[in-house]
Amino acid sequence: MSYVLKARGISRKVKDFQILNDVSFELKRGEIVGLIGPNGAGKTSIMKVLVGLTKNYTGELDMSAIKDIGSMIETPSFYSYNTGYENLMYFAKLNGVGSKRVEELLELLGLTEAANKKVKAYSLGMRQRLGIAQALLKDPDVLVLDEPTNGLDPEGIYEVREYIRKIASENNITVLISSHLLGELEKMCDRAIIINKGKIIQTMDFNNDLKKKQITVVIESLDPEATVEILSKNKYDVISSDNNEVRVKIGNKEKTDVAKLLAANNVIITGMYEACETLEDTFLELIKNQ
Repeated sequence: MSYVLKARGISRKVKDFQILNDVSFELKRGEIVGLIGPNGAGKTSIMKVLVGLTKNYTGELDMSAIKDIGSMIETPSFYSYNTGYENLMYFAKLNGVGSKRVEELLELLGLTEAANKKVKAYSLGMRQRLGIAQALLKDPDVLVLDEPTNGLDPEGIYEVREYIRKIASENNITVLISSHLLGELEKMCDRAIIINKGKIIQTMDFNNDLKKKQITVVIESLDPEATVEILSKNKYDVISSDNNEVRVKIGNKEKTDVAKLLAANNVIITGMYEACETLEDTFLELIKNQ
């Protein structure tokens, strides 16, 4: 998989405030990458640098492999008394694009049936999809989306998520997307870039890193105190002990070893299962330690 965009040491300072601080990352062709961080972390600032809305920065941005980049940075604005088709045609003419491309995008984003309805009758999810269609008019290599599911109901979130995945897979478009809904990004993205206070603090590869990382296992036993003592003595990372449950962080393939260790020390295990650790858990832990 080839890289389409490389950012090296991107920094931006306004007066005495460091908005971006030595930000470096790469985007591969056809992947979906989530940009995650609290409010004010620098997510939108990075996106504005990439799409050319911000010129005042230092560092290197290699976009030589990109012929065009599409974006939806703010909530898309349309002429509400015109139809979806008329709105897209207006922007298509501004970009030198014909009606065939408009029709292709309406179909791609599931808006063909609503094409001749006035935009004022569109749901928020349909408006967001129309905004994505607008960003795709010039057939870009990279699509930058800032909070595209913001304010949507669960049905709208699902439909936007599925269309973004469809765009990336069927058209081999690289998507950089920010969202506060970390669970949605985890379902949608190949990787996540976590940013805080203008700096990248971690990059996660959902296809590889999460398989290799340590897991949290919940052990239910008749003697939780002995369980904690034995695990701690053998240098396992015990996280918590509550009633008859002990939580311990171990390697992905160490569950059998832990079970054998406790059995050898006459600890009766009544249950043992892997806790569900999400992207949100990882994000909160990283931010807490900043």
